[in-house]
Amino acid sequence: MIHPRRLKGTAANIARYYSVGDYYTKGADEGSAWGGALAADLGLEGTVDPALFQQLLAGKIGDQQLGRHGKAGVIEHHPGWDFAVSAPKSVSVMALVMGDDRIAQAHERAVSTALGYLEEHAMLRHRMAGEIVHETTGRLLFARFTEHASRELDPHLHTHVVVLNMTNREADAPMASLETRAMYAEQMTAGQVYRNELAHGLRELGYGIDRDPRTGLFEISGVPQDLITTMSQRAEQIDAHAAENGLTGQAARRISFYETRGAKEKLGHESLQARWAARSANHREALDVVRTEASSREDEMVVPHRATSARAMLFGLRQAEGREAVSNLGQMLRLALSSHLGEVRLADIRPLADVHLARRKLLETHEQTGDAVLTRGRTTRRAARLELALSEHLALAIDDARPLASRERLQEVSADAGLTPAQRGALVHLGLSSDRVLGVHGVAGAGKSTLIRALREAAGEDTELIALAPTSSASANLGATAGIPSRTVASLLATGGRGIDDRHVLVLDEAGQLGNRQAQRMLEISRMTGARLVLLGDNKQTGAIEQGKPFWLMQELGLSKATLTESVRQETRAMKAAVTQARAGEYAASLASLDRVVSGSTAGDLAKALVHEWTRLKPENRANTNILVLENATRLIVNVEVRKALKAEGAVAAEDSRLEVLTPAGMTAQEKYFARFYSGGQVITFSRDNAGLGLTRDAEYRVLGIGKGPGGRQLVQLIDERGRTIRWDPRLGRASQVNVFRTEQRDLSQGDRIQWRLVSHELGVRNAERGTVEALRGPVATIRWDSDGRVQQVDLSQHKSWDHGYAETVYSAQSKTYDRVYVLAPVNSPLVTGQNYYTAITRARFGVKLWTEDEKRLVDKLERRTGEKTSALEGLGRLDRSSVRQREAHHGDRWNRIRSEDRAARKARKAELAAIREAEERGDQSLATVLAGRAATVVGALDRWLTSLAERSRLAGHREGQQSAQPHSANPERTNGVGDHDR
Repeated sequence: MIHPRRLKGTAANIARYYSVGDYYTKGADEGSAWGGALAADLGLEGTVDPALFQQLLAGKIGDQQLGRHGKAGVIEHHPGWDFAVSAPKSVSVMALVMGDDRIAQAHERAVSTALGYLEEHAMLRHRMAGEIVHETTGRLLFARFTEHASRELDPHLHTHVVVLNMTNREADAPMASLETRAMYAEQMTAGQVYRNELAHGLRELGYGIDRDPRTGLFEISGVPQDLITTMSQRAEQIDAHAAENGLTGQAARRISFYETRGAKEKLGHESLQARWAARSANHREALDVVRTEASSREDEMVVPHRATSARAMLFGLRQAEGREAVSNLGQMLRLALSSHLGEVRLADIRPLADVHLARRKLLETHEQTGDAVLTRGRTTRRAARLELALSEHLALAIDDARPLASRERLQEVSADAGLTPAQRGALVHLGLSSDRVLGVHGVAGAGKSTLIRALREAAGEDTELIALAPTSSASANLGATAGIPSRTVASLLATGGRGIDDRHVLVLDEAGQLGNRQAQRMLEISRMTGARLVLLGDNKQTGAIEQGKPFWLMQELGLSKATLTESVRQETRAMKAAVTQARAGEYAASLASLDRVVSGSTAGDLAKALVHEWTRLKPENRANTNILVLENATRLIVNVEVRKALKAEGAVAAEDSRLEVLTPAGMTAQEKYFARFYSGGQVITFSRDNAGLGLTRDAEYRVLGIGKGPGGRQLVQLIDERGRTIRWDPRLGRASQVNVFRTEQRDLSQGDRIQWRLVSHELGVRNAERGTVEALRGPVATIRWDSDGRVQQVDLSQHKSWDHGYAETVYSAQSKTYDRVYVLAPVNSPLVTGQNYYTAITRARFGVKLWTEDEKRLVDKLERRTGEKTSALEGLGRLDRSSVRQREAHHGDRWNRIRSEDRAARKARKAELAAIREAEERGDQSLATVLAGRAATVVGALDRWLTSLAERSRLAGHREGQQSAQPHSANPERTNGVGDHDR
């Protein structure tokens, strides 16, 4: 791991701290060394001289003094940063307790490799034309200090890398202060570079590796886990504090590191060795076996196979593009390395990334997109083509439908519905437009559902509206408000649009939560069936989990839309102001407009304070006051605290039943394809039967481990409820049909509130639906559901996708409305973003109270992290030229031809489906079967035709793309490797 820290204090104290040692007396083998490109320029090599080190920390280089004039004319210079590199605990045990000096040498080599990667991202900043410009220098000066013990005096092999606050463009050039934002952005990649290099070195020394490809962490095989725990007192302190305070991620856990630092204890190096020997005595035999087995395999060459490196790099690209259209190259490298930890190193995969760039499968971005620091932004050609296909779909939707109602009818309905002027304008736009795909971009609480109810009234009986949304709760809310049937986007996509035709209007709420792939598939269904697609959303609210921000992108590309700028949800002046200010990015003013902001203490204490305030409310007010959190870690903390309070007041029964629940393992589609990412104890369910393996839909299968099949291919070993073992190859199925869970334990009592976590067709329960446990006998709960008051008995030993339902995440709360909202926003949570904050406070009609550690830090975080997703076309600078308007001149004739072909295909499809319905109504099953087969053939052909659209478009314009890619082409537009047919 690499933990960066900004150094504080005087240069003299810092120099003493690293040179002399602070926790114990350093041994002779705990050396120091200069490093970095600047070290050679300055003639620095060998052991770090404390006096010179102090001068450099103070910014003194020869005759130059770095810094800026502060108060009273004193020059102020920040000394630098400590990028501490720590070995895994088992590595420390074998190196320090068992005295294998070769491991320490492997550690030093791995540190050097990681530092070489970090140095590439060294930058300085200067002003140019009045703007701050960041310039990469790739030149550092650092001092390395290797130590062997932690603050708790556990064996802990680690190296402090003190990066001095200086850099320059080239040798002999003047020094400038260092800009580290890119280095901080790349710290996790550098840490993975270190671990892969170290794991490879250990394998060459004969040691086995137990790895976790999802986290990129490893330990030496055979080192007892309880010894690792015993020797990890410091880590246990940090983990306990992080868990108690809901801190996740490396940056957040760093807070726990400093919060739990104890008093220093000075001890001699020989005394340390004796202490470690005594603490490991009971495990000495096992450690001797590990050392002996390593010696027997010593000097075996470990040569990474090129095919393995290629698979690792491809996985890194695909895994990165699953979440973001544009990622740092370092992110792709990190994912590639962690997926094949111990098998490949940075030197093995980096040339392959260069090959992908040379072949234009990987594209370099130049424009900022999203809110992350893009040190080396990259997108894939596939991601860019996917976004370009959205533009193609929008173009083909123009003038491809009939108006839904007359102007007179729309005006009549507007008057009866009491719509605002903006809503009336939007209704007219939706009703009169002849475009098949339309949008309504409305602020949160703008009354989009009311608008759709009016559209249903105006459209008449021949038109059927269907409410859709990414989540079942959002689709149900829209359906109930608008008075139309509802279903999720996933359910519609799973059927391929079966039963949909040009009579339907697909009204898709919370369109901002769609990813690029979902958006494209919805557009394909609309095009295939002729159904209208109306997208409702808000660019400022929480976006997609998967790649892309297609709702925003389609607006940029030319989506025909109406805009609603006034919220009708907030009913107080203060709340209207808070929402307006948050939307404008004025977060300090927005927080000041809330009912109350509670700050100070830790996230755990804040959760207790929030719960204390909530439990003081009357029962009827509690029901209308929702507790919103930003992530599951803090949700669990709040749920525990609420149950304690409710038990104390008797609202929840004292007697608990201990039950097993299934929580999503969080595996991505890419990870689900490879056996190496599964681990023992996980539970897997399948959404389709597999007769060949005897796998039954929705049945639970537990993972026993990973085995090997014919040809050495890794397989997942499963066991079913009857004890039957199954060898399953995840690469032969579809990731979308596989659900992977962890098992956890929950206490449940009569009176508890629960929330369903996964849609259950068998129970008729939606995802995120809440209810109250009115009775509990063993695992059988009698639940009254909030949505319709229905009372249902559920065997929770069979249906395990539930959790306590007191706190709700912002993502699942989107589209819902409450009187008041309590928000818990730990500053260090990676999910504290501007979008999530805005979404949270817009759920409330009358007021919001918010709890956070530090209000000023929260404002800074919200300003820096908007939560906005990335776009490939935006990063490539292709938004304008990819718009429908810009492409019209070159592609108008082709689009008109394709529209005619589409209409003919829809007519044929509709006729086939009508014939099937008529045959079924007459009871002619044989004819219906024949016609159904013919219809399936037609639909299948259409589906293949539609999915090949992007490829056919690429081939159609291959020559034009080649011309536009020439550096001196007369054509002002370039494809940037997207490979489409645009000029």
